[in-house]
Amino acid sequence: MLKDNKQYQELRVKPGVFIPDAGIEYPDDPTVRMVNPPKTHPFDIDENYPYYDESFSYKFNRALAWLKWHTLVYFLQHLIWGYKCVGRENLKKYKRLFKERGCITTCNHAYRWDAVSVFQATGHSFIIPMYGENMKTADYWHMKYVGGVPIPTTMAAMKKYDEAMDKWHKKYWIHLFPEGIRWDFYKPLKPFHKGAFTMAYRWDCPVLPLYITYRPRTGFYKLTGKANLPLITCHIGTPVLPDMSLPRKKAVEKLTQEVWDQMLQLGGIEHNPWPCFAEK
Repeated sequence: MLKDNKQYQELRVKPGVFIPDAGIEYPDDPTVRMVNPPKTHPFDIDENYPYYDESFSYKFNRALAWLKWHTLVYFLQHLIWGYKCVGRENLKKYKRLFKERGCITTCNHAYRWDAVSVFQATGHSFIIPMYGENMKTADYWHMKYVGGVPIPTTMAAMKKYDEAMDKWHKKYWIHLFPEGIRWDFYKPLKPFHKGAFTMAYRWDCPVLPLYITYRPRTGFYKLTGKANLPLITCHIGTPVLPDMSLPRKKAVEKLTQEVWDQMLQLGGIEHNPWPCFAEK
């Protein structure tokens, strides 16, 4: 099936890099949303939404979510996906930088539990800006208390959102999927939106790239998941700092490109069929 996909025909990877074929037909348009769950939990994403929430209820539910991830979900990651992590030494090496300036992490949007992979790799809790419509689903509780904050579309709401993110940044790492759209087990890297990198410039904080790669399902793992679905490895890169000597627009573009280049390297991609920027 992948042999008929234009982007996979152009994709070039390093020797030995595994490309899974999960039996999925991928679009030729990187803006197409392939995950569209039914909306069962409607709410307004306007200036009245609590983008920053320090209530007892919020803290209690975040603690429950943390407990669930660290007990059940992390175990299932190993059992179903053969979860591995490479590059944790970079967390120790740059520990002082992260402590002094905070951190934004980025990763390819690779499968249902990819955010959990980032938590598991780094050992951190996060705030995660999210496409709001995807939060209006049966997964609302999990998405909100894993740290999800819906991204608004109106100017009045965006002001409240930006104020909240400035506060959250002082307490948590921030995670974003710069591709914006999840295509399960897709190997190429889709074009980036600049939100993560604009935040990094505003806060003068590092961006830590991660990349999820795939391994063939072998041995015991043929019993724990579908044979055509791969096993998962999460790679941790090295932090990239914004160049504060440049004007904002140029600094954001430079930072975006540098993170993009490192993520391709982490993914073992020599030629990617999509360009770096989703918009100019």
